[in-house]
Amino acid sequence: MAKINEDIYLEHIPSTLYNQLIYELNKNSTWQLLARHVAEQLGYQRNLWVESLKRNTGTGKTPADNLLFELNIKMCTVGILCTLLKDCELNNALSVLHYPEPSIIIKQPTDDIEGDNLEIPFGQQLRLSCKATGIPSPSYQWCHNNIELQEQQSCELDIVINSCDQAGKYNCKILQVANDKETVTSVLQTKSVFVNISRIPVGITQQPPAFLEIKEGEEFIIKCIAHGHPEPHYQWFRDNTQLEGETSNILHIKHFNSKYEGKYHCYISNEINEIITQRSHIMLDLPREKAVAKIALIIANDDYDNHACLETPKNDAAKIGNLLKEIDFKVICLANLSLEQMRNAIKIFGEVLTEGVYGLFYYAGHGFKMQESYMLAVDAPASYLRKDAICESELLAISLKNDPALLVTILDMCQTVPPKECNPDIHNEIPKVKEYKSGKNLRNLIQAYSTSSHRPSYERINSKYGLYAMHLSKYINKNIPIIKVFEEVGKSIDKLLKGTERNQIPMFALTVTKPFRLTDAVYKRAPSSTLNHLNKLIAFSPKSFEINFKKADISAKAVISLFMEPYLNIIKISVYNLDDLEVHFFNSVPTKQNNLFQTASSKHECWIYNPQISQGSLVVSVSKNGTRIGASLLHIKNYIPLILETINI
Repeated sequence: MAKINEDIYLEHIPSTLYNQLIYELNKNSTWQLLARHVAEQLGYQRNLWVESLKRNTGTGKTPADNLLFELNIKMCTVGILCTLLKDCELNNALSVLHYPEPSIIIKQPTDDIEGDNLEIPFGQQLRLSCKATGIPSPSYQWCHNNIELQEQQSCELDIVINSCDQAGKYNCKILQVANDKETVTSVLQTKSVFVNISRIPVGITQQPPAFLEIKEGEEFIIKCIAHGHPEPHYQWFRDNTQLEGETSNILHIKHFNSKYEGKYHCYISNEINEIITQRSHIMLDLPREKAVAKIALIIANDDYDNHACLETPKNDAAKIGNLLKEIDFKVICLANLSLEQMRNAIKIFGEVLTEGVYGLFYYAGHGFKMQESYMLAVDAPASYLRKDAICESELLAISLKNDPALLVTILDMCQTVPPKECNPDIHNEIPKVKEYKSGKNLRNLIQAYSTSSHRPSYERINSKYGLYAMHLSKYINKNIPIIKVFEEVGKSIDKLLKGTERNQIPMFALTVTKPFRLTDAVYKRAPSSTLNHLNKLIAFSPKSFEINFKKADISAKAVISLFMEPYLNIIKISVYNLDDLEVHFFNSVPTKQNNLFQTASSKHECWIYNPQISQGSLVVSVSKNGTRIGASLLHIKNYIPLILETINI
């Protein structure tokens, strides 16, 4: 029922009510809903009429004033206005002219579903709706298990199911508030919808850390997080032994000591499946060592003169070298060395392994086992003898000469005996006795091998990295004791290998007396003269300069850089600003073996293996349409790392 005579025209509405009505219509621009509805009834173009009401708003007039004025001209009564407001569901404006009417629920959340149960998959949206009428307009508050949901205060509920806790009862509380905005006149509850979450397998969203060091006496906390429905159950294990009472996703030990060291994992399950977390290696945090310097010599041999070429050593060595750089090793990385070059590189390496220095040697390539391990140089003859290779005792004797703090040698190669049918000479060889054994104490030495004695080391077809290097790269730069690095590599490979590959069994031997880590810090002090000399030998940075082709009156920019990080003996030469010309590169002095490469796809660049001082200069020739128009000499010795001169003596 209207508060005033429904037959009176709008101009006769008492000013107090009229101003309240204008206020409600202007609030949130609700007058536009009424204007569009009226335009539709009168056959007006809606947008044009709404815009006309916005324009004439001078001298304190609002769009709502203009709208009521237009309705009054059209002989609109209070009763007609109330009907129009009801049609538009503008109940707050209607309440100015009309006495309150209690709320009535006209749509229940259950109307759109069969029954009152819903099953929602994890990660999907839950949408429910309801509707109520009343004067003033009712407000909505959705509830879950009788708890109000924040920001769910419209007639529609729209949430994403991302937790098992969201299962349960949903309904909407409908409130009607008097015009004073404070007094609640009625509260209605809709019917409830009971939401079940579809059964979901357990999935781990947060793993415990792979490695963790705890000081003695400190508390120790690791946790995992999993989702699933029904709710997952947890059980922790240490070294595969169940820990009684540890059945939450958090494992907490208040006072850590050595008896708690080990590998921890959590077994997680629900009615659908079961899963275990990654193993978390928990260790006692022991005092840390420091190094005077950390030096690595890395050699990759894959392009052999008389033996099958290999696919992965160059990538393996580069991967290991770059990881060692990340933990502050100075890296000497070289590819495809002859026997003489290998021996010279090892001598340079041994000279800098003085007291307090950490040394690491990594070799990837062909190798064999005859009483001890031998590394095969790229120039080894087809029927090779032991003298054609570098034996491990020679490596150790040279590397341990100056008593470094730590030496790690890693031989990523086969340890098989050369077959008699392919290489009978080596089996008839009476090796020359050459004593390489170090006179130093072999303390703090780690010798690692990609495979055990008399076993092969595998390359996988179409794999960028060799099997051993792929797993070594996971751990070599981790902040864990060096012993643990090789333990983890062996376990990681053992889990992966199947079939004939199980013949490859990594191994290592050690005489370590201190908790060394490859990540140990380096003393901040002035480097020794031997370290300064090494820094000069391996120093290299890309160099840019101008080259001139005088005959053709052309100049160009040349850049010399490393072809592949971190190799020091593969140099790339790139020439720029000659886009419309062909560029060719030649050695100015003939070499025993071609070491200069240029492909059709890289027409303005070339790369050189083991560039030597004796080569003299590089000839850069330019042609146009097949006709040579000029050439220039590029003096390589001015740009290559100094170490190449030393190892190529």
